[in-house]
Amino acid sequence: MTKITGLIQSLIITAALVTTATADDIRNEVVPTTGPNDEASYRYLELSNGMGALLVSDPRADKAAAALDVHVGAGADPDSRAGLAHFTEHMLFLGTETYPDPGEYHQFINSHGGGHNAYTSGLDTNYFFNVEPEFLEPALDRFSEQFRVPTFAEELIDRERNAVHSEYSAHLRSDNRRFWSALRRTFPQEHPLSRFTVGNLETLSNENNELRDETVQFYEEHYSANLMELVVLGPQSLDELQEMVVGRFSPVANRGHDAPQYTTPFLESDKQPRLLRVKALRDKRNLQLTFPIPSTEADYRNKPMGYLAHLIGHEGPGSLHAVLKEAGLIDTLSAGQSLDTGDQALMNISMSVTPKGRERWKDIVSLSFRYLSMIEEKGIKQSYFEEQQQLNDLNLRFRERNKPIHEVSTLASRLHRVDPADVVVAPWLYETFEPAVYRELLEHLSADRVLVSLLAPFEDTEGWDRTQYYDTPYRITDIDQNSINGDGAVTELAEKLALPEKNPFVPEDLSLVSGKNMEAPSRLGDGPLTLWYARDTQFGAPRANVYLNLRSPAANGSPRNVVLTQLLTELVKDELNALAYPARLADLDYSIYNHLRGITVKVSGYSDKLPQLLHEILIRLRQPTLERDAFQTRLRDLQDELGNAAQRRPHEIASSRLQENLMADVHSHRERLEAARNLELEDLKSHVESFYESLDPVMLVQGNMTRAAALNLRTRTTSLIMADTDETQVPRSRLKRLDSGSQAIRTAVQHSDQGYLRYIQGSDKTTETMAAYRIMAQVLSSPFYEAVRTNQQMGYIVQAMAYPILDVPALAFIVQSPDNTHEEIDAAVQSFLESQKERLATMSSDRFQRQKEAVISRIAEDPTQLSEVADRYWQEIDRKNLDFDTREKLISAIRELDQERLQEIYRQQVLDSSRQLLINANSKVPQSAEKMQPLNFDGEFPSP
Repeated sequence: MTKITGLIQSLIITAALVTTATADDIRNEVVPTTGPNDEASYRYLELSNGMGALLVSDPRADKAAAALDVHVGAGADPDSRAGLAHFTEHMLFLGTETYPDPGEYHQFINSHGGGHNAYTSGLDTNYFFNVEPEFLEPALDRFSEQFRVPTFAEELIDRERNAVHSEYSAHLRSDNRRFWSALRRTFPQEHPLSRFTVGNLETLSNENNELRDETVQFYEEHYSANLMELVVLGPQSLDELQEMVVGRFSPVANRGHDAPQYTTPFLESDKQPRLLRVKALRDKRNLQLTFPIPSTEADYRNKPMGYLAHLIGHEGPGSLHAVLKEAGLIDTLSAGQSLDTGDQALMNISMSVTPKGRERWKDIVSLSFRYLSMIEEKGIKQSYFEEQQQLNDLNLRFRERNKPIHEVSTLASRLHRVDPADVVVAPWLYETFEPAVYRELLEHLSADRVLVSLLAPFEDTEGWDRTQYYDTPYRITDIDQNSINGDGAVTELAEKLALPEKNPFVPEDLSLVSGKNMEAPSRLGDGPLTLWYARDTQFGAPRANVYLNLRSPAANGSPRNVVLTQLLTELVKDELNALAYPARLADLDYSIYNHLRGITVKVSGYSDKLPQLLHEILIRLRQPTLERDAFQTRLRDLQDELGNAAQRRPHEIASSRLQENLMADVHSHRERLEAARNLELEDLKSHVESFYESLDPVMLVQGNMTRAAALNLRTRTTSLIMADTDETQVPRSRLKRLDSGSQAIRTAVQHSDQGYLRYIQGSDKTTETMAAYRIMAQVLSSPFYEAVRTNQQMGYIVQAMAYPILDVPALAFIVQSPDNTHEEIDAAVQSFLESQKERLATMSSDRFQRQKEAVISRIAEDPTQLSEVADRYWQEIDRKNLDFDTREKLISAIRELDQERLQEIYRQQVLDSSRQLLINANSKVPQSAEKMQPLNFDGEFPSP
């Protein structure tokens, strides 16, 4: 029996171990512990071949899902075959003995309303999918064969080598990957996790056709049933799920392998402390303190490193984050554990630093150690533990569901690391206060054991080493411990450090409001602030959502206004951070962001203290503290962000250029950067006054709130925001209507890959046209992926999708290729589109109906969290659909659309180049070519 303390002890269902002899292929069963309000049923089986299988029967699930995690990852790559684990993951999808067609699994899942993917980490390989529940069994049939009888077809080996290489190429300019490639150079050379793990054409060479044999060998040496954990979730009963699973997965071979062990230390103690400097491509500056620590995996019920990370990463008043940020040295700070192998792990304190912080990195490091000392002296307190325990208990009690596909993937990985009885509740267990363990871990977080890493756009890197594959300049040097002891300036900052106070946002009133749930919001009264209200306790949790949109004519209109509005939101968030961080710890989250019409505030979480947090936000939003140093810091960050836009991947830049050209009120990154170069604090102060001169505000209150509480929120918001403010109307943004025919623009990128986007715009905004484009996207997506990515190997990023902007239906065909030219990609896309005319004409009526049902299943997906319901309401309010039935109308239109009408729309709007825009994004386009590329438009689509 699992020992649980705190609120969990009195509320959860106790785990029970049940042995069974009802089937030869099941060794035993475990009924996992669950949270008190969890409506799902669980059963864990150990199959006769040693595989674990967790069955989850959730009557609320409108999608079924499954995941299988193999406890072997890139760390098991042979020395001479970097990326082989990742390559094996790719090959496993591509055909089995019963289903040899390499695209069959993808097509089956896609045509039944689902999706699939996989990932390879250093320690695991995780495969997962979701599907409409009635097709779970045939999906499991295909899925299980990948682990029993994959073909590793010889003719696909070279093709998939190119796919892996394209994936590698697509991320060549990612500073995160480049930093990791340098960080690995600090590990001992013999450490398995020090190697390149993605793979490319060089490491996966196949000159003598040997790669298939090596892939099969890797599979047979590492893929063993005793190293696999399976999770299957659906609305079916546990017995039905068990019937689907046992016969299909018991035959997976148990080859008796052990999971790889990683006992070589990540960092050698006699070489620390050291400094790793890494050149960034973007204008970004990250400082990281990395410490080798013993694994805490086995102590998951008490989470000692979680206790320390909570104190180190706290952002409230007096925290390390707050003091460093106030001094203008950092922007963000986080703390946590990584790469826990079960034997050892790494603990990281990560910060994004300012230019001033980059120069004073030693002071930051010194102050970090001062704060660690303060935690050791004063931070080991029962009260801190009990507060965290209380919050964990509450979060388990009122836990919101994940989407099934994410839930199964997470549970499958977790099963390798926790007792099956604890797998559902493990993240929230917080049983025992362990002061001795905390102090022992703190001993490992010492100055003589630290690796300090600094990622920045260093200019002079002559003589530096370079990483293999990512060609990243880096340098490793020793650190004199005395140099990070700090001086008087550090001592002055250290005097401001303080440990967290009691969290004022921990909810106390957890009762649910009475009354029937409302199917749609209703408008409450009149006034300068439009209020929509919807009582909703359908998830049985005392949570609520409050959305407030402050629409202002001054928010947009010019690049300068856009930049100033964004600066206002960022400075308000900075001012709020220390005060509101405890609210986030208490599951009371907020966001503030600018958009085309103004600024939106969202507050979500436990309803008890929500009005208190909203009040604090609105005070600062209406009367922000605008100081010169803070303004300069945030302006510089915004300039960096806009300047770094040119470093994005080609397909991302193509998407941005599309919206910049089609949306009436969108200004390019270059225009906004130019505007940001000439701003002063006085400009922002003047803009704040202009912003609040006239407003068009709207509010939504949804969830565990009474009508009276919603009206009170409106009254308080009006008094705080609308004083001396005129009422106005700010219309919704509009989309330009492309002229008939095909047009093209070229855009420059700083990446070796070619980016391609073909955008096909719908003729109108009718529900029928929207339905047609959703069905076309469904019908085309899988064959486009198979034709362009799988068969022609044009790139790793290959997508055909519905691409609506401001409710205008459209299709987008996106390719990012390391080798093919724009002309070659365009020819392949055009050829594909021509070939689909015949496919649409000859598709059976049953097949056509199945495609429509797949679209409907995605649109009609039930929400798993309260905020999903609020988001849908908010979108309807924005589009002025006060019947709140856009989804229902679209589903009805999809059901009514017949095959002949779809073919007609396809011919007229896709094949005949009705309204199309091609975007060519590559490094050979001169910057000057972007400025003068006029497009032809036929007016604008009307706003709602």
